[in-house]
Amino acid sequence: MSHVPDTHRTPTHRASAERTLAHRQPSHRPPSRRSVLAGFGALGALGATGLAGCSTPAPSTAAADGATEIGTINFYNNVLGEESQKAAWQAAVDGWQKKSGRTVKPVVYPYDQASTQLALAARSGDFAGVGQAGPWQVLVPTGILADVSDLAAGMSLPTKTIDSLRVGGKLHYLPVNASGIGLVCDGRIADEVGLRSGQSVEDFAAALERIRKQDGKLVPYAAVTKNPDLKDAVHWMWSWGSPVVTDDLKVTIGDAESVAAITWYKQLQEAGLTKSGVARGDARILFGRGQAVVYDDAPLARKFVTTNGGTPALAAAIRPLARPQAKGAPSYNRFWGSGLFCSAGKGEKTSKDFIAYVAGDLSAATALYQQSALAPADAKVAARVPGLAEDAFQTGFRTEIADHARAAAWDRLASYAQIDTAIGDGVAAVLAGQSSVQGGLNELRKKVEDILARNP
Repeated sequence: MSHVPDTHRTPTHRASAERTLAHRQPSHRPPSRRSVLAGFGALGALGATGLAGCSTPAPSTAAADGATEIGTINFYNNVLGEESQKAAWQAAVDGWQKKSGRTVKPVVYPYDQASTQLALAARSGDFAGVGQAGPWQVLVPTGILADVSDLAAGMSLPTKTIDSLRVGGKLHYLPVNASGIGLVCDGRIADEVGLRSGQSVEDFAAALERIRKQDGKLVPYAAVTKNPDLKDAVHWMWSWGSPVVTDDLKVTIGDAESVAAITWYKQLQEAGLTKSGVARGDARILFGRGQAVVYDDAPLARKFVTTNGGTPALAAAIRPLARPQAKGAPSYNRFWGSGLFCSAGKGEKTSKDFIAYVAGDLSAATALYQQSALAPADAKVAARVPGLAEDAFQTGFRTEIADHARAAAWDRLASYAQIDTAIGDGVAAVLAGQSSVQGGLNELRKKVEDILARNP
């Protein structure tokens, strides 16, 4: 997700670290520069790690200046610098400029520089306009982001997803694509072994066992079993009923539910139903080569089949699965997806108009779907996109995965990456047998509590 910068990232987000900035940061200043500078003074060192480890500053009063219109807005992004995404996004930019009579000034940088570039722009008072690349969370403490709740109210979006993204009742980030990290499978084998959406975790494991017995060379479930992607353990702990971290930031890791979930996850590995040492990229390769039957991924999973050497038959057979349930409890997927955010105050109305166009205009949504294989988040818009209703994979991904996605409580914090890393390291140690499940999760709880204590 734009807000989850790891190997969940689509090709949109995997920009080369060596690419130089296509545009320099603009020099004009938005309102409330003094409050922005004061806020970022408390953040200390720049960069994702530095930002995530610093205290929360007092909010800016940028919004108090009043939302206004402006002739030119900046568009902080990486998509216009990526060949696979540039055409679709350029079409959206051009379409809005023609319709609105306003101008978009691109500020392009590689995704892996996004945190630093956004922080630099905000610290210097230069952040003004719409952001696509980079974690919006690093800007929340400064108070310079606009509340886009009014835009979401006019869209057909999953309530659970939107509510989980709110900070203090405000929504600073609007999803553009229907997304999440969910299970996908080879539907041909799934039908043979009785693997289906929303079954119990016991039936899910039994189906995996039938795969193993049918062909010992296959990895039944190429689950993530090593960092940097082992935050995947979170949605399994949710499935057992553990909040992991509550909305008021109480850490529940180590409770009976999370212990049961990780015990089960470890048992899958011990039974040979998953494989040790697998990261997201490894799982994509195993699945694309026909060596795995199930794995977790974003809505570009079908595209990854072909980029990893998969056959057309496999690409046609790939199917999303609703996550299995434990003891009848509702299951959730971790939210991931691309979205947009904007500065408050001067130019806010114009920026919001651009966001509304990208998220809701039929031509923009069609371009993003046809050229980037991403369906719009707004279900009402998706229903009008030519060809999308006949796309079984994308429509299934919406109903089986995206509609049941939610952000973690810490996804709203600048320290989210630190917490994800800690969770991944802690669960990896348990899977490697370096600690017991209970002992390892208790230690992990303390580490997450420490991170939250340093980042109130």
